[in-house]
Amino acid sequence: MPDILNTLKQYGGLFGKGLLLELAPGMAEGFINKLFHDWKVDTDKLKQDVMNNKSLCEEMQPDQKRQLNVLQKQMGNLDFITPDLVIKSIKGDFPLVASLLHNWPEGKEWLARQVEDIKKEASNATNS
Repeated sequence: MPDILNTLKQYGGLFGKGLLLELAPGMAEGFINKLFHDWKVDTDKLKQDVMNNKSLCEEMQPDQKRQLNVLQKQMGNLDFITPDLVIKSIKGDFPLVASLLHNWPEGKEWLARQVEDIKKEASNATNS
């Protein structure tokens, strides 16, 4: 993802920050989808994670946190990353997981906490 951001930054002067704001959710969707693949999420794992209130931050690798930090610095914030964006991001590759997160109140609450925790963690990550 940093390569994409560097390319966008090069053209940022031509197109302004508006282009970055347009593309950021799509870049985040790809990143989120990849995380779910890396974590091998299925409905059983999701149920266990929710019931045990497992932190997704613990599953993120340092380079993944740094990538989010770079995106946050480019955008000014990560407010566009929401539980609904996460569900939208994974529904193609993980339809049962997305449905469970969308329709299970405990799962939706857990996801909202995870999204906020990950955004905070990204703010604290360093680029070194």
